[in-house]
Amino acid sequence: MNNTNRTNKSVSALTVVAALYFTGVSLQASAVTTDDYVDQSPLAAEFKKLDSNHDGKLTREEASRDQDLLGNFARADTNSDGVLAVDEYSSYKSSAQQKRVEGFLDDSTVTAKVKSELVKDAGIKGLKISVETYKGEVILSGFVENEKQLKRAIEIASGIRGVQSVKNGLVIKG
Repeated sequence: MNNTNRTNKSVSALTVVAALYFTGVSLQASAVTTDDYVDQSPLAAEFKKLDSNHDGKLTREEASRDQDLLGNFARADTNSDGVLAVDEYSSYKSSAQQKRVEGFLDDSTVTAKVKSELVKDAGIKGLKISVETYKGEVILSGFVENEKQLKRAIEIASGIRGVQSVKNGLVIKG
């Protein structure tokens, strides 16, 4: 056999080995499933911590260690089989977390709107009134010059969309 044939056969053998190697790698990469991906999520990690018997499901007892699931197990158990799979747990937890974020943003928005309207009002503009909001309840605090300013501040806060109630902590300087 001459050197040219040997070289061609060596190159062919290397090509086949390389092709098998890369095919194997690509098959290995394609073997990653969505379950493998989900298992890497923070909610899946929480699920695994709660799953004390490691059966891949949460019983009512296991789920009771999660504050969001206390009293809400039936809502989270969408297929009503008496246990939570990781997808049911993740879906319910994600929804609960989203509601908390929306509640926080709503309160922040209400606070900003109340402050903005108080600053715009000519009779209150120069006063330092603190505004805090929690679950739609606005708390006004600080000092005002007279009863008229106090009533106006409460009226402004009460008129903002999203305000459920107004607690008055304003003090008339006197």
